[in-house]
Amino acid sequence: MTPAGKRIVLIGAGILALAGVGSFVATNIALKHSITLNSYGNPVGGSFRLMDSTTGTMTDKSFQGRWMLVLFGATHCGDDACAPALRTMSAALDEVDPGKRKMVIIFVSLDPDRDDAERLRQYGEGISPRVVAGTAAPFALADLAKEYHAPVEKVSDPEWEYAMRMSPQFVVMDPQTRYRGTINAQADQASMTASLRQIMASDTPTP
Repeated sequence: MTPAGKRIVLIGAGILALAGVGSFVATNIALKHSITLNSYGNPVGGSFRLMDSTTGTMTDKSFQGRWMLVLFGATHCGDDACAPALRTMSAALDEVDPGKRKMVIIFVSLDPDRDDAERLRQYGEGISPRVVAGTAAPFALADLAKEYHAPVEKVSDPEWEYAMRMSPQFVVMDPQTRYRGTINAQADQASMTASLRQIMASDTPTP
């Protein structure tokens, strides 16, 4: 390799290293943000503040005017349940919201130690553009999960050492961040689609 070629390689490696350090620092800063929860009077759900997949911050206000389907889990998900649930819900949303403007899936990772911004970005992109993934500090995640009635459960895994259990249901919040019901996270696409239509048509929360 010529001296000029070596310089290009070294410069490229330096840029990648700096980018990695920048991502790491940004992730750690974002994870230290405290979260002040507001239920908005909801029996389930409410406000949230998460580090998103670009190391920025997203809150419930970021999605005001859109229906939110909130699911808790992790990229290392117990029984590999999270990705299938997210794909199925995404397909259901395609039926209910073909324009892709009215509804979004918020995937909250309960594993901030492993799910940094880059991993969350890759995970979401590998599933659907409808999936917006985020996480927070452990103490903040515990409070948020409690607000959304989602269990926080770590289970052993032969491949990953441990995994996080997926919450059993999607929590449905309307465009004004009002709780409207839940949908079984392990339901099939037809059932999810029917549940979405019923919840959106109803004036009262659906159990």
